[in-house]
Amino acid sequence: MDSKVYFIKASLSDGEKAVSEKAAILFKAGNFQTCFKENDFTAVKIHVGEGPNTTYLRAPCIKGLIEELLRLKTKPFLTDTSTLYSGRRSNAIEHCLLADEHGFNIANLKIPFIPTDGLFGTSETAVKINGQLNKEVLIAEDITRCQSILSIAHFTGHVATCAAATLKTLGMGCASRKGKMRQHSALKPKINDNCVLCGECYRHCPVDAISLAEKKANIDSEKCIGGGECIAVCRYDAVEYDWGKENKQLQQDIAEHALGAVKGKQDRCVFFNFLVSIADSCDCFDIADLPLIVEDIGIMASNDPVAVDKASLDMIEQVGGKSLGELIKQQQLDPNYQLEHAEKIGLGSTKYELIEVE
Repeated sequence: MDSKVYFIKASLSDGEKAVSEKAAILFKAGNFQTCFKENDFTAVKIHVGEGPNTTYLRAPCIKGLIEELLRLKTKPFLTDTSTLYSGRRSNAIEHCLLADEHGFNIANLKIPFIPTDGLFGTSETAVKINGQLNKEVLIAEDITRCQSILSIAHFTGHVATCAAATLKTLGMGCASRKGKMRQHSALKPKINDNCVLCGECYRHCPVDAISLAEKKANIDSEKCIGGGECIAVCRYDAVEYDWGKENKQLQQDIAEHALGAVKGKQDRCVFFNFLVSIADSCDCFDIADLPLIVEDIGIMASNDPVAVDKASLDMIEQVGGKSLGELIKQQQLDPNYQLEHAEKIGLGSTKYELIEVE
């Protein structure tokens, strides 16, 4: 039987309140309240946006979903995990301050923001999955301890995985720092002779892994975390990856970590994808006004994380008239690696029935 994916049209041009109300309508239409029980510790997995980023999903857009959880008398809390790179989200204290500044706080949403991987991103649990690449994955400790999850993903493009949506929100976003490092270990960029020493990659590297030599920039492979900022900012095609091998492994790793994040509560999770403000790069980029690749489309939700990503991808490509790789100007990328692998390991199905809600 095909997985059910619920869809409602929505646009930020109608206002954040309208988007919030439509998300709540979708929650009720999918009968998702059955996934949550009174007194559940419910992790509401979000992304608060990085620094100057202006295209992230704003807090008022998810208010309606939080109100549904409160009505069900769960104990919801907003959450995310620490990043590998240095910045406002690299430890719990700065992360909480940034979340508050961006409106993800008790005053606006009536629930707190609590990172699930501890003060430094090192609180983790090894979850056995017996995957193709990993026998166990390292997941934020309190993700494994909570009873239910409401995953709220903002669908965007991505310089390394092509698509950043529910699977990435779960796989990368719910992993400890060590778990993130294991996933990124496949991506090791190199600088070719196209380099003109403009210094953009040097200035944007979040871990200072790039130096400027006499003829071209150099990347220290020991420091590099494979985040992809260098390839995103380079205007001269001077940054190279072995996309055929490395990108596929990264996406498969993300899928296996996503499986670990929901293990033991597959029937207690709901996955929302917001298809608004769809930028060519993810919300981790501390750049204002990232280019948008298609017009606002709406919101999708499902109990199946694979199906909701597949349905979202299909609709974005239909509206854009091109593949996602072409839309984000990274034609060498294919987001289907993560979908196909997730289906293979039993996380969900790429076959879905789309149910449009008025």
